[in-house]
Amino acid sequence: MTEGSAALVAQEQESAQALVGVDVGGTHTDVEVVLGDRAVRGKALTTYDDFSRGVLEALAVAAQELDLTLQELLASTRLIINGTTVVTNAITQMRGARVGVLVTSGFRDTFRIAGGPRLPVFDDHLQTNVDDLVPRRAIAEIDGRVNYAGDEIVALAEDQVREEVRRLVEDEGADALAICFLTSHLNPAHELRAEEIAKELYPDIFISLSHRVHRLQGETRRWTTAVLNSFVHGHASIYLDTLARKLDDAGLAGSIAFFQGLGGAISKDRAERMPLSLLGSGPAGGAIGANDLARRMGERHVLIGDMGGTSFDVGTIRDNEIHIDKNTNVGRLATGVNLVDVRSIGAGGGSLVWVSERGVPKVGPASAGSTPGPACYGRGGEEPAVTDAMVVLGLIDPSNYLGGRVQLHPDLARAALDRVLASRFDWTTEHAAAAVYDLVVTSMANAMHEVSVQKGYDPRDFLFLAYGGTLPLFAWQIAAAVGISDVVIPRGSSVFCASGVLASDYVLRLDQTVSWNLEDADDLERVNQEADRMIAAARSEMEGEGFPADQVRIARSADLKFMGQVYELSLPLPDRPLVPEDGPQLAADFRELYERVYGRGTAWKGVPTMLLTYTVTATGDLPHPSRAAAPEAPADPATITKSTRTVFLPAVREEATIPIYDGTRFTTGTAISGPAIIDETDTTIYVPPGVRARRDAFSNYRLGPDGAA
Repeated sequence: MTEGSAALVAQEQESAQALVGVDVGGTHTDVEVVLGDRAVRGKALTTYDDFSRGVLEALAVAAQELDLTLQELLASTRLIINGTTVVTNAITQMRGARVGVLVTSGFRDTFRIAGGPRLPVFDDHLQTNVDDLVPRRAIAEIDGRVNYAGDEIVALAEDQVREEVRRLVEDEGADALAICFLTSHLNPAHELRAEEIAKELYPDIFISLSHRVHRLQGETRRWTTAVLNSFVHGHASIYLDTLARKLDDAGLAGSIAFFQGLGGAISKDRAERMPLSLLGSGPAGGAIGANDLARRMGERHVLIGDMGGTSFDVGTIRDNEIHIDKNTNVGRLATGVNLVDVRSIGAGGGSLVWVSERGVPKVGPASAGSTPGPACYGRGGEEPAVTDAMVVLGLIDPSNYLGGRVQLHPDLARAALDRVLASRFDWTTEHAAAAVYDLVVTSMANAMHEVSVQKGYDPRDFLFLAYGGTLPLFAWQIAAAVGISDVVIPRGSSVFCASGVLASDYVLRLDQTVSWNLEDADDLERVNQEADRMIAAARSEMEGEGFPADQVRIARSADLKFMGQVYELSLPLPDRPLVPEDGPQLAADFRELYERVYGRGTAWKGVPTMLLTYTVTATGDLPHPSRAAAPEAPADPATITKSTRTVFLPAVREEATIPIYDGTRFTTGTAISGPAIIDETDTTIYVPPGVRARRDAFSNYRLGPDGAA
């Protein structure tokens, strides 16, 4: 069943009703399973040698919670939606396929020029070129030319294509190709013919055409996107095929879909054709889940934070709209990838603690990952990580990590912190651990400041939705540092990104450069023709994925700018062909949006407005779990106390014996006051002094000042 499209879920099966969300992270692989009115989670260490093994291990943990075997769970599963870091890892480590590139003659150096990027430094000696994506000898120039209007002025040199494809494959060892011709976003005929020739020679070779991956003007972004799509295909294909096969062998009754960084699911077939779309899928899953939860809670403005083992991801949601960051830069590479707008910093539970050349303590961005992991894992890691500091402080119970399935070693954590920090600065081990705590809070608060204050938002107007396996240890202090006094730690915080993908639908997005001057009503017919072509293409692909026309929602939007500008802003478009009267209205709407973003009086005067890009987004409904509010039934805190533990409180730098509460016995309406720790199976929630934690109707922990209403 796994080989079919995600739309197989439309085939109702009484025996297959479980919905499963999966998030393969840098340190942990997380799973949430919703079966009937039960939602359980599973967590395992990410297995880099074979990512699918960690997925199956996490699924087995969830199955055990349901008193099922793994095979019984999969036989009851209707849909699995999977987010993965495999593409992100391939690009971060620059380990991928050997790509051969065909480019228009005279444009071989486009990749090296890279749009002329500069680093934000004053010393020109530090300005360096962007790394070469492929060796220069693996870039072949091909004669043939299409002009600025999409008209062929020089025919494609087909014999040259054959000769160069053979050279790239036979001599340069290319196992994937990217075909990148000038102006292909207007007329892709040359790219399509070159693909036919290459497939005649090597039928099984993977090929990315630049107009398929990014049909917009600007060859640097379009071509780089095509090369990256081919670069990551090997790792992605191995993961997609291995996971699908192993799930099928284990008895999966339903279908599997994969989550995009754009914020929606796609089928395995499309993921294999467009593997780069899987970039950033984990953070996107968290954002989708956060917005779904915010809507149910009646909240419109949310700051989201996700801290797991490797990174801290932060972003904003305003008016329940998730912002899409278009044409994202991947490192210093300018691409056409569209991702949910989330900022990441290297500060997670596995982030390493070190001292800079100037003698300043630092945390991250390097991470211990899951192998060997922090020193306390006892797997050979010798450098201290954030998790080691939390163990030393007493905030993490060494015997309850991942529900007791992983035993931590406090002695190894102390030795690592002593060697790197305590001995160097003449601190006690506990003071060194508290310093690490402060560094993490400061770096995360700075990241939240960037996505709120620096974008013109007052963080005090936002709810802070904090999730991930590690963030509940820091959530209140981070919020307080930016002035937020309302913090929500969602149910299943440690697997929230896996839970979030279950709130998604199937999403297909098509973009096309149209370059319409809003004052030129005579050019409107061309724009509407492009829109009709895109909508027909979107409906056709959605039908191929199994979604009937009446189950597909089409949304239109556009990127606009003042003529002469480089960057654009997005506006929704009416669900119909454009008419001449729309030009002045869109221009007025754009001016209003421009001044809302950049400030009153900043709109350019006397300059025409251009509708640069037309976008069609097609959405097909996937099944979502029911997440109803629960009635209040508060428990007496005395009845849910597990024990007490001596903890070194980081804010006051002193030890205190505080209560430890059993999170599995917290009921709706139950409230406790800090200092305290709430022990969940796979995360720990620290409630500092002066803070109250209460479980709400959606099983979230809501933190606020003690004594507040």
